[in-house]
Amino acid sequence: SRYDWILFTSVNGVKYFFKRLHFVKKDTRHLKGIKIGAIGPGTAAALMDMGINPDLIPDKHWAEGVVEGLKGSLLNGKMVLLPRPVIARDYIPKKLTEMGAIVDVTEAYQTVKPEYSQDQLHMLFKDSEIDMITFTSPSTVDNFLALLKGRSIFKEILKAKVACIGPITAQRADEKGLKVDIVPDEYTVDALTRAILEFY
Repeated sequence: SRYDWILFTSVNGVKYFFKRLHFVKKDTRHLKGIKIGAIGPGTAAALMDMGINPDLIPDKHWAEGVVEGLKGSLLNGKMVLLPRPVIARDYIPKKLTEMGAIVDVTEAYQTVKPEYSQDQLHMLFKDSEIDMITFTSPSTVDNFLALLKGRSIFKEILKAKVACIGPITAQRADEKGLKVDIVPDEYTVDALTRAILEFY
């Protein structure tokens, strides 16, 4: 109850925050008086499933949108909790701190490489035609390409179309040498799926 805001930047953030809350024998009643922010409609829907109607859903569904959405709030001296993945940009905590907020970052979950060997992935691309690769975060780009390190299969990947959930993920893919074909207007998995269907 010492927090003024809790900001969720993903569905996973919601999932693991409430898993932890329930583990310590607490529930949504302990969030009374705290304002809740959701980065986008998918995260907002996950909160609503928990019985919480977010106070903030920014028009732009990425970190910059969250900060923009809070600019009208008086954050000086306010306590903000930010549950997020282990690997994440520091944009939100940095900007909110500049606005006078006291930001607590808690690592709610971690994105890890799948249990695929390099050989398995190599055979997957070699023996079948992959039409499209989808990425849902910068870390999925990094983890995917780490599995291909030093492999000639990279040229096969360049033949596939690439779909990214949002501009930050697309930027990471571009930095790694991938041509991005699809970025939906709304940065959710549902919107990404629709954009892929429309593409074909």
